[in-house]
Amino acid sequence: MQTRLYLPLILLLLLALPACQQSGNAPKIVVVDMNRIMRDSEPAKAGVKFLESLHTDMQEKINAIQERLAKKPNDESTQKELQSVYMTAQQRMQTEQQNVINLLNDAIQRVINQCREQNGYDIVINVEMTASYNTAVDVTAEIIEQVNKLTITFKPTVEETAPAVVPDAPGGDARPAAKTPKK
Repeated sequence: MQTRLYLPLILLLLLALPACQQSGNAPKIVVVDMNRIMRDSEPAKAGVKFLESLHTDMQEKINAIQERLAKKPNDESTQKELQSVYMTAQQRMQTEQQNVINLLNDAIQRVINQCREQNGYDIVINVEMTASYNTAVDVTAEIIEQVNKLTITFKPTVEETAPAVVPDAPGGDARPAAKTPKK
């Protein structure tokens, strides 16, 4: 008898169950592999070539100074010049690398935002942030295709000048002169 009382209640609850499933309102989530974009896109490859050419130029200058130093190993001014040029080259490469990364990140982020808006995605997640995902939601190839259509011009951010060397102070080392900020 009690079964007859509960059976209509259970059937009523079962009929209401499909209304609780709101699959139409589920957010559209996709993933991208940012490392792959930074490695495989044409603008990223151009950025690497730009940095390699800067590195080659700097290395040639350092090698020329090292050759002079090999001929005159006790020449303090050449030793100081080598140290100064080496330190300046390191700082410049760091600055140029950061500039290339910033330009690429900005361009890639614009493409990702555009792709998200055009395709109605709610969330775009880097694959590194996921534990597991269905490859059907990976839009990396689409992003790379769009990034490859961009033209990014990489220019040196720092003017190439020989560093001025401050003469030795008593008990101090020679250092490149401090640059005054541009106004």
